[in-house]
Amino acid sequence: MNVVFKEFNKLKSKTMPQAIRLAFCTAVAVPLAMPTAQAQQEGSDSVMQRVEITGSNIRRTDKETPSPVQILTVQELKASGYTTVSEVLRNITANGAGTLSQSFSGAFSGGASGISLRGLTVGATLVLIDGHRMAPYALSDDGQRSFVDISQIPFEAIERIEVLKDGASSIYGSDAMAGVVNVILKKRYAGAEISAEGGTSGHSDGKTAHLSGIYGWGDLEKDGRNAYIALEYRKQNKILLRDRKGDFTRTDWSTYRYGPGNALMGNNLTRGVPNDANGGLPGSSTGYLRDMIGSNQLTFLPGCTGAQMLASQCTYRDEDLEIQPETKNLNLMASYTQKLGEHWEMNLKGSVFQSDASQVGSHSASRGLSALAFGPNMLPRLRPDNAPVAITVPATYPGNTTGTRQYLHYNFPELGGRRSQIDAQTVRLVAELNGSWSGWDINASIGHTENTVKQTNDGYFNIENLQAAFNDPLHPYRVGAAASGNTAEQRAFIAPTQRAKAKDILQFVNLRGSRELLQLDGGPLAIGIGTEFTHRELDARAPEGVANGSQVGNTAWAIGKQNISAAYLELVAPVLKTLELDAAVRFDKVSGSSRSTTPKLGFKFSPLKEVALRGTYAEGFRAPNPAESGNTGSYFFASASRDPILCANDGPKDSDPATIPGNYPQQCAVQVGGVQLPGKDLKPEKSKSYTLGLILEPFKNFSASIDYYNIRVNNQIISANSDPNYDAAPFVVRGTPTSQPFVLPDGSIGTATPAIGDRIFSPYPYENALFTKTSGIDLDARWSFSLPNAAKVTAELNHTHMLSYKQGTAGGAAIELAGTHGPSGTSGDTGNPRDRAQIKLSYEQGPVKVSGTVNWVSSYSVVDPSTTSALTCDAAITNGSGAFNTAPAEFCSVKHFTTLDLFAKYQYSKQLSFHAAILNVFDAKPPLDFQTYGGAASSFYNPALHQAGAVGRFFNVGATYKF
Repeated sequence: MNVVFKEFNKLKSKTMPQAIRLAFCTAVAVPLAMPTAQAQQEGSDSVMQRVEITGSNIRRTDKETPSPVQILTVQELKASGYTTVSEVLRNITANGAGTLSQSFSGAFSGGASGISLRGLTVGATLVLIDGHRMAPYALSDDGQRSFVDISQIPFEAIERIEVLKDGASSIYGSDAMAGVVNVILKKRYAGAEISAEGGTSGHSDGKTAHLSGIYGWGDLEKDGRNAYIALEYRKQNKILLRDRKGDFTRTDWSTYRYGPGNALMGNNLTRGVPNDANGGLPGSSTGYLRDMIGSNQLTFLPGCTGAQMLASQCTYRDEDLEIQPETKNLNLMASYTQKLGEHWEMNLKGSVFQSDASQVGSHSASRGLSALAFGPNMLPRLRPDNAPVAITVPATYPGNTTGTRQYLHYNFPELGGRRSQIDAQTVRLVAELNGSWSGWDINASIGHTENTVKQTNDGYFNIENLQAAFNDPLHPYRVGAAASGNTAEQRAFIAPTQRAKAKDILQFVNLRGSRELLQLDGGPLAIGIGTEFTHRELDARAPEGVANGSQVGNTAWAIGKQNISAAYLELVAPVLKTLELDAAVRFDKVSGSSRSTTPKLGFKFSPLKEVALRGTYAEGFRAPNPAESGNTGSYFFASASRDPILCANDGPKDSDPATIPGNYPQQCAVQVGGVQLPGKDLKPEKSKSYTLGLILEPFKNFSASIDYYNIRVNNQIISANSDPNYDAAPFVVRGTPTSQPFVLPDGSIGTATPAIGDRIFSPYPYENALFTKTSGIDLDARWSFSLPNAAKVTAELNHTHMLSYKQGTAGGAAIELAGTHGPSGTSGDTGNPRDRAQIKLSYEQGPVKVSGTVNWVSSYSVVDPSTTSALTCDAAITNGSGAFNTAPAEFCSVKHFTTLDLFAKYQYSKQLSFHAAILNVFDAKPPLDFQTYGGAASSFYNPALHQAGAVGRFFNVGATYKF
């Protein structure tokens, strides 16, 4: 425990804001100073029933297990002021780097949200409903990580959410290395309730409508049955980037920070302005031509001139860019419970979750275009053959006065931003049988869940069609103001609509039982045993036009099946009245050859009723999923590199290899495509974790806990492209040799045909090559007390401080990433702040309840020591945004972010209540982040941590009526 208190003292003195320290000190000191009489007036403890707590399969009376668990009741969910589960979970302090938001328009898994406990990515956090698995989102994060879309889970039928902040593979199997989020649905409901609410931002946009209702009938005790139906609808309007003013938008950055009189002297990033970041050749909404012989002679089409461009008078913006996407949710859930005698009951639950979301990116441009033919049973082939290409116009094209074919620079504003409509549906059917037999508590369950994602993509070019449209001698595709004359058929010809459908199916069968074996000094020794079988099928393919290489788009695809069978054992032994020991072990067999044995040990020592020590040691695993080990692939452009064979000769120091005799100059710096391939003989990721904590409960109405956590994950599965020890050169795939420039012995340039062809692509399989180790401290305190006027006050503090987050490849040194932007290669480059805190204070008197929540995220560096492109502040900012040629020191750190949310409820009558909320009361703006790529294009903020600042102050009002 010394290390825990030592680190907490550092935390308290160095990292906690003064307001949070004050809140904690108050929460601890006031109840300790309260007279004993008040505690006695609260009355004696009532008899507690046995309940099942997340992280254990044995029902128990004590809710404080050796593992730390955070519980969010449905009342707390609604009092947050938010209307989605994803928004609430995004703010819990244990959520860290790698979290996924719907506002990340460039995500492989667009339209979904995921939680990343301890910053170990969404793939290491297991999300359950009623303790059972759900089918993952059919589009994997970064084409690799499986996760459950928490934006689909409805509010109305939830009883509570339990967040287990500890490894739990010994209980739940694969994926639970960082922790578990268990959504507990209502077991039964009688009566009826409807609720309606609406909201809008302080800018009068981003409006939301949220309607829900639940109707239940039957008394389980009297009638032997109960059933209910819950229906929920939610619609959220988009918020356009152009409707926000502030430094975090690209256009406003240029207005506020750029100019001769500004000491920062950043690049003017307004669209259409020449700068160092675009090499003096900006995008254009009117179009201009560039000479093909390399002279950079520009010819401007109607709407802009060279003088106007140099004077920054040809600017435009991507009008469709969003900081909040438009989303719709329609959820239907039904439950039926039937008693089957004195000791048995059956429960059936069925649900359909429908989630629709749109994602909008920047406009397509006429240069640097390439597509790839790549799919199941198909070797990748870059299209067109000489890709990437720039579109050209013939000498006869309207406005081309040069008399020769010219390159075209144009950004197609008439097509709008590249848009994806994502319609996701999750179907869930689960049957459970619960009862007792011969002293055993029995639970048997069977379930079928499936997630289907349909994508409709617009604004993505068919490159050959696009070039043909400009070559058309009779009706060429027109640009700029003349683009209004293009027909709908022409637009559909150059950018056909893409469609794709992906499906992920997960089925399970589970049988478990528990019973008391004998009486120990502290209570009964209990045992739990069980077996489980899980089957998963994934079929996620790219749109047909993308797969056959005729159209630009995301080529990621994954097809595969997986079976996991398991058996597990758990013991709870209260050996003394003051000491409880827990143990669990699970054996998993993954289809193929993977096997995992994951034990867990825990203790809770209570020398006094008011004080307890707890701790756990757990091992965990994550089995390779179908996107990593199945029939899978994707394509990406790697950085330019030198061909070790066709540009092998070196000259004097600092000489250009393209001028050295014997080299082929075109092969001395080539951007060779990388092909992501499935891994062979992948092993499961393995974790070891332990926690150590102190619980204080000096009074019935006060509790506080401080827990130290430490997790190490080995054999992490990553792309070989991220492994510095992987050399792709021996495996590179080459084409047919072609005649090309060659440096002759006298240094002059001739032509020759090499013995081997140019590099086409390099293969990068998934491999077990990474390890991550993280540690930190969780502080939780809750205190409620009554005032003389019959009012009740409740204060709560949750704070997580990351002590360390180290990552490295096998055999290499670990790199410290806590408080930096690393690891920036996962889930939108979310940043890795050391501290997150949440303070809640509520006041309740009679029909009135008022509460406030402060959410705080600490600052973090823009540097990412895990990647060469962001080792320094200069590199991180210039490579990440292009806003500066030399980064100002003030932007080397992303500032801390604090918001205040208020909620009020008035119970007008027994049936009718009203509520209102103001989110981000003080309209705090998001801090500038010039490194992240997870926000909307042309923005400089991090939506994973600071989305509330981009949205701004938000108002929500509603009413609930109970029948």
